[in-house]
Amino acid sequence: MYKKYHSIGIVLFMAYFLSSCALFAIQEQQERIASYCRIYGTVKPEVDNGKKLIVLLFKFNGGDVTARESWSLIDHFVNDRPGKWSFFTSPGSYLVTAFADINEDLIYQLDEPAIAPVPENIMKCEPGTVKTGIDLFIGKQDRINAKAPLDISKAQIRSSKQQLNVSLGQMTQVGILSTMDDPRFSDETAQKGLWRPLDFLIDGHAGLYFLEPYSTNKIPVLFIHGINGSPRNFTFLVKHMDRAYFQPWVAYYPCGADIDNIAQFIDQMLKQLQAQYKFDKIAIIAHSMGGLVSRGVIFKNLDSSRSLSIPLLITISTPWGGDATAKLGVDHAPTPADSWKDLAPGSRFLTELFYVTDNQGTTRRKLPDSLSNHLFFSFIESEAGDGTVSLASELIPEAQEEADRLYGYQRSHRDILNTRETAIMVNRLLDGIR
Repeated sequence: MYKKYHSIGIVLFMAYFLSSCALFAIQEQQERIASYCRIYGTVKPEVDNGKKLIVLLFKFNGGDVTARESWSLIDHFVNDRPGKWSFFTSPGSYLVTAFADINEDLIYQLDEPAIAPVPENIMKCEPGTVKTGIDLFIGKQDRINAKAPLDISKAQIRSSKQQLNVSLGQMTQVGILSTMDDPRFSDETAQKGLWRPLDFLIDGHAGLYFLEPYSTNKIPVLFIHGINGSPRNFTFLVKHMDRAYFQPWVAYYPCGADIDNIAQFIDQMLKQLQAQYKFDKIAIIAHSMGGLVSRGVIFKNLDSSRSLSIPLLITISTPWGGDATAKLGVDHAPTPADSWKDLAPGSRFLTELFYVTDNQGTTRRKLPDSLSNHLFFSFIESEAGDGTVSLASELIPEAQEEADRLYGYQRSHRDILNTRETAIMVNRLLDGIR
């Protein structure tokens, strides 16, 4: 029964041996992504009062550089504390500024400390260039000479035509109400996220979706799918979740993209939603490669957040040790997907999920003790795994050591998501954080 599913190995096998057109599509997509410009920096306020720091990216549209109508706000980055920010955007001329969101409403109020954009700081972003070392300091008396408040939360650009010229960070649907029947969650669209990740973004599929209107009385539970998957993979678990106390959110991302970048996108979407709704905790349930993504999200949240707690992590059938077939794709495919490189055993990405190397040597990188971490693994009696991921990869020593408990299910890689036993245990663990 498990053979009908799109496993990591099957996807790569089909890609390498049967789908050269798809591989050329990946190459074309990666070349387009490589033409974008990356901008990195830090932001720090003169007075750190624990408020969010919002970094803004303005693009020059032509004309008089001193005229407001010559500039468009195309992206923003939310920081919960002083620290790093980044943008990934199309070539052009840009200005970066920032403000302290004293009201924490994602709206720039005229009395909030802010760095005024000046034409002398215009950056010319050529294709494929990297701009670094941009350190923003927000003085307590600094202000922007604006005519009216600016609602950052409404700056998200939606149409495909507009999105061709904006930052990749703006190509996401943040907090949009949807259902599991949404056509964007179809298998065909999910596969597009592997072969054509940039088009997947430009067409407005990626994002963090609500499956019911937001409620202040319910704890959010974020579901993160795996490679070639979609939110629909969690239909059974969502259906059997206790909706009286919990509200389901689903992440949707192009699974051919760099996994660390996926984690960065999800972390930023959570920060934007937290600024809007003021929730203070969220549980994460992740399947397959989504478990790798979720670990990245947790570390990024630890590095930058002071107000969002993640009390529960449930990972299901995750290839912690990578996938040997991914290595085959990396070694032999003319243009492997970025996620394949991350999934290859021994990759830098997989190593850095559990280890940090610096001038002092190599040390273990562990999840916080405050996090309740539960590892679900799947297996088939006649297989050395679940038909997709090997038991050796699901149960690497580092992952077992950190787990509060292991749960084994004699199910295939996807069937584990559709069983009563899994749903019962998920609800039991969720009940522990109410």
